[in-house]
Amino acid sequence: MQMGTLSNKEFLDNYILNKELCELTGISSNAYRFWKDIKAVKYDGCRAVFLDRKTVLKKYLSVVSTCKDLTGFVQSQAFCKYTGIAPSHLIKKNNSILYTKLEIIDLYGIKLVNLKKFYDDLGLDYSYNIYVEKCKYFGPSPLEKKIRLSPEMCLGYY
Repeated sequence: MQMGTLSNKEFLDNYILNKELCELTGISSNAYRFWKDIKAVKYDGCRAVFLDRKTVLKKYLSVVSTCKDLTGFVQSQAFCKYTGIAPSHLIKKNNSILYTKLEIIDLYGIKLVNLKKFYDDLGLDYSYNIYVEKCKYFGPSPLEKKIRLSPEMCLGYY
């Protein structure tokens, strides 16, 4: 078993949520630890484990095909660390303007954000680093690249 760590902006392309596989098959959530040649990853400081679709045992391949496609998604904790926002922005009842601009799913208690779609909606290249904060903290336009998300909130990129 190989356990890797993803950077906070790294998409979950070709991965499935371990918890989803375990729920669908009725196996222990630690079973992957005993599989030979399995590639597992998680985000730094996060507990959720994701398994590479191509390395899951052959007897579970039919179940893997029914698992949610996580292409473009990142775990919500990683998204918050990456963009510098508080997790409260990812809760609907808090009425954050950012919540309406994101595709957020809850999969077996794990919240995921579609970072790829967010980049696409803003017309940004995936290589850009982004951060979100109040517009009043940004420098003048030629010095700092920004996209206004709301009258108070802006997204900076470099």
